Amino acid sequence: MAVSWAHVLTWETGPLDSIASDLLEASKGLREAYESGDTAVWSVRSQGEAVTTMQATTICNLASLDRALTNINGALMAIEAARDGVGSIMAYVNEAKAFASLHGCTINPDGSVSSVKQGMLAVTRLEDNVRAILSKANQVDTTLAEALASINTDRYTDGDRGSDKVVGIPDVPQPNWSPSQNAAWWNSLPEERKKFLIDHCPDDIRHLDGLPAAARDQANRRALDGYVDANGKEHQGALKDAKRAVEEAQLAYDIADKKQANNKTDGYVAAKKGDAQIKLERAKEAYEDLKAIREQTANDVRASKGLAPAYLLDFNYDNDYHRTTAIVSSGNPDTATHVSTLVPGIGTNVRGDLAKYVAANDRLRAQTAHAGADPNNVATISYLGYVAPKNDGLNNIQAADIGYANRAAPVLARFEEGLRANAEANHHKFTNTLVTHSYGSTTGGKAAALMAPGTVDRLILTGSPGGGVQSIDEYNVPREHVYESSIPEGDAVQGIGPDAYYGKNPRHLEGITHLSGDATDAKDYWHPLPDIDDPQAEVTNRLSHAIDNHMLYFEDGTRTSQDFANIIAGGNPTTDEEWAAIKAARAKENNGH
Repeated sequence: MAVSWAHVLTWETGPLDSIASDLLEASKGLREAYESGDTAVWSVRSQGEAVTTMQATTICNLASLDRALTNINGALMAIEAARDGVGSIMAYVNEAKAFASLHGCTINPDGSVSSVKQGMLAVTRLEDNVRAILSKANQVDTTLAEALASINTDRYTDGDRGSDKVVGIPDVPQPNWSPSQNAAWWNSLPEERKKFLIDHCPDDIRHLDGLPAAARDQANRRALDGYVDANGKEHQGALKDAKRAVEEAQLAYDIADKKQANNKTDGYVAAKKGDAQIKLERAKEAYEDLKAIREQTANDVRASKGLAPAYLLDFNYDNDYHRTTAIVSSGNPDTATHVSTLVPGIGTNVRGDLAKYVAANDRLRAQTAHAGADPNNVATISYLGYVAPKNDGLNNIQAADIGYANRAAPVLARFEEGLRANAEANHHKFTNTLVTHSYGSTTGGKAAALMAPGTVDRLILTGSPGGGVQSIDEYNVPREHVYESSIPEGDAVQGIGPDAYYGKNPRHLEGITHLSGDATDAKDYWHPLPDIDDPQAEVTNRLSHAIDNHMLYFEDGTRTSQDFANIIAGGNPTTDEEWAAIKAARAKENNGH
């Protein structure tokens, strides 16, 4: 029977969560039984007909356990896929309901759309959306039914029957798995298999959303610094490979330069030198990026400064844009009760900005103490995990390609879903906050609209050119926990993006909570000046400083950053009284009293 709109409105992930948890426990229990039986059957030293018969019987029983494990793990993966599907459907439903409310439409139980205004284009668009949602819902329902039917008839296979490394489940992750499936797969593996993958196959797992931070950190560090693979082949690591690439590119450039010097009028030779120069510049940038990652994740140095351990959750080189991406956490999100992800904006690159954002996140983590949290239970993530538009000045800010945000949003959404999936798989409770700045707020806003409800608990948009949506209800975040911060005296980027592409200026989103936007205590804050005789000079002056102010939200000692820390800690924005007390305490500390 086809899924109806009325049915979809009742969908929730809770029952699937419970089933997945039960299946995982059953999988672990059966695997322990299998491994115990396998060890026992081959440890018998006696010989004779009775022993042979016992061994044959036990081997048959083990084969039955193998099939049972395969079917249980198949059911687990099917349930996890369905849970992700249901979560996505819930997000789409919320978007449709928000669109209907915005345009005065009603979605009826049978999926039809009615409106007090006849002939509205909104009705047609909403009808199309509802049909698309129901199509996706039916696909989720059918896929689950077919998977469970295969298991019930013992026709399910684990996708890797040629290997005996792990009984009943693929030895390596499958490329089409969701974060929830990744988490379930990882948790079902024996510890020795996990260690083997981390030590010898880091590239198979280090990008996987849904895996524990500690596992991703270890795998990414091996990929960065070198490892020996399962076949005994030594890999030098990305850092040494990048250094060698610089040396090779430098040699190629030097050769091209000499040829060009001897053939100054040859256009082809000059073009080859130009190509060699570009490759050399890119190689140097990639190497500097990886050096920055190494420096910002050096935990011996961080420990000497009293900072929390850093976790290298991911790094990658984007061949399309020739840019390095990286994700670094200050503190362990696997154990933290409060987790935040900071998404920066236009012009961000790893070599120039990773240190700045890691430092900002270290400060935010420390500032949560003012909100009553224990910073040791806080993890703050620097998400330079997407390619942001380059910053070539104000003109580029105004004309930044929205395609970067559209490309990055699904990846960010999947990362956040991975944090939640890993926590749920390990029965860990935490508050998840997405903190976004500038172009990153457009990216983050679009990502929030794609996430399953419940993935992110709180959303902060700062200095935003546009929040990625037209209605606050499109965010799959409780509307009372969606915040915006904008400097009242001027931020050149706030609301600059066209609404149709960037989404509405968050300051104008109905229902949003407005933070103070008070960054006046930043040392580089520009205070408005009295009017001067030359109006044009005044405009230019204000615009220049408004660009500068745009970068001050996370500066030390600002009320804006304290607002963010309070929200990350699960509290409320800073009150005037709280802020006055914090400033007084800091002044006393700085004066040595």
